[in-house]
Amino acid sequence: MTLPCSKSQIERLGKRLITPEGPAEDDLSLLNELLIAYDEILASAMDDVRGLGFNPTGRIKNTGTILEKLHRHGGSWLKSIQDLAGMRVVLATGRVEQDAVTALIMDLFAKSCPREPKLIDRRKDPSAGYRAVHVVIYPEGVAVEVQVRTRWQHEWADVFEKLADLVGRGIRYGEPPIEWWDVIMARHGHEPPAKLATLRDLHDAAFAVHAAMVKSALAIAELIEALEQEEAAGTDPKHPEMRKLWQYVQNDLADFRTRMGDMTPVPTMEQLGTVEA
Repeated sequence: MTLPCSKSQIERLGKRLITPEGPAEDDLSLLNELLIAYDEILASAMDDVRGLGFNPTGRIKNTGTILEKLHRHGGSWLKSIQDLAGMRVVLATGRVEQDAVTALIMDLFAKSCPREPKLIDRRKDPSAGYRAVHVVIYPEGVAVEVQVRTRWQHEWADVFEKLADLVGRGIRYGEPPIEWWDVIMARHGHEPPAKLATLRDLHDAAFAVHAAMVKSALAIAELIEALEQEEAAGTDPKHPEMRKLWQYVQNDLADFRTRMGDMTPVPTMEQLGTVEA
């Protein structure tokens, strides 16, 4: 499958997509053609991974996510993106199997691709608590990211992604949760000072809860990493202390899911008028 444009054309497309005027229809159409091409390449690569005995899930980044990342990283990012197309392999066990599966995937695509796979070990270099092993493969010379996660790395990442949807996507990059005082002021700035003071106190308390949730989630990520390292070193996961700590992880993640089920996303100025304060 040939991409519909060259790297230089992709770079120029990325820059045009984030101009102040917003993306033109022709550019959105070209981006869609690019995503279709990536999707076909991804589907073939997933078949190869299934041949190893795994059941990967795959996805192509949607237009909204691409535009968000372009605004964050700059238009040039589009030509060098490694996870425009990606698949994920979630394992039932821990780091020992993770390393073995990673080696199998790298060997498979080293033989069949024009470029050597690239290993990105997010266990050694985590991003805001996120850990996994990523292998960038190059079927037909096109970068496709393969995420290999342990069960608990995946459970944690799923919870943190949902938390980011609620309190601010920036927490995935180490940023604090979003504050929404400007939205409150836009709606209630005419209120008496005493009422505004009460609203400010409520806002600050709720924001502190969001910040505490992020801090707690990051602490759970560190505990998962420590436990998985301990198991990889040979400690029996059925040891009473290990079982106790793993149960703590499971209970805490379940509690996060329950609490998030009662939350609504933080309102932004762009949503003013459509989301309740």
